[in-house]
Amino acid sequence: MESFYHYLTDNLDAEDWGIYVPTCGYQQVYPGANYPVEGHPDTHTFETEIGRTLPGCYLIYIPTGRGVLETKRGEWEVNSGDVMVLFPGEWHKYKPSMETGWEEYWIGVRGEVLSNRILKDLFPENTSYVKSIGYQEELIFLFNQSIKLVKRNSAGYRKILAGIVLQLVAYIIAHENEELGNREEQLCDKVIEYIRENLNTDINFKELASQHHLSYNRFRTVFKNNTGISLQQYLIQERLEHAKRLMINTELSLKEISAKTGFNSLFYFSKVFKSKMGYSPGQIRRK
Repeated sequence: MESFYHYLTDNLDAEDWGIYVPTCGYQQVYPGANYPVEGHPDTHTFETEIGRTLPGCYLIYIPTGRGVLETKRGEWEVNSGDVMVLFPGEWHKYKPSMETGWEEYWIGVRGEVLSNRILKDLFPENTSYVKSIGYQEELIFLFNQSIKLVKRNSAGYRKILAGIVLQLVAYIIAHENEELGNREEQLCDKVIEYIRENLNTDINFKELASQHHLSYNRFRTVFKNNTGISLQQYLIQERLEHAKRLMINTELSLKEISAKTGFNSLFYFSKVFKSKMGYSPGQIRRK
């Protein structure tokens, strides 16, 4: 396919079904070529060293090649089969590798549709990101269809284009939700393993969240959604179960057990144990 791009009149009155598409297109950037390619309007052009911000969100699919995306939150490698999903109004810059170049499909989305659930589902972290979905012929077909519609400029094409946009967004969200669920399960397994290995230490969950590149609030939410219990309550639960095993299987004193399971004092340990278990540590030891 030859390179093609089109920019529609910046007029939100042209919305159909709450969707306005300011631009869509395709281009092949060959190894060593200058980037960005000349010919784009002032509203969308940018210098790769300076970057830019754009209203609305943008989906940029890279079927082949590789490069890099940078936002204020960090820098990500972009590889073949990746989609760059740009958050509305967030500063960014991206470019292909000089060694490989890349193929690039893109479409911009603005309008009322972004003010509802779709925006929340597409951007669970309220920031741009790179999503690996592989080489997807269905996705390429949808991008090509959007370009054909714009080329024809036939009556009613904006409504059909709006429908394609919803399909593109749904396609990416569906892949994101599937991968997100797997990633969240893996994250919780790692956190549980970490808790069990550090029951006698003062665990800093805020620091642990940062190590997994999540805000503390998001970290807590992911854990509770997947386990049904908060981080702190899970930690206490694991400490008490460990203490119970030590009481049954060892001759350690209750004071020693409270220290080995991360409690600051025997009094606090006994109080929490009785509150959660329904009986005191001494009752278990006597049995």
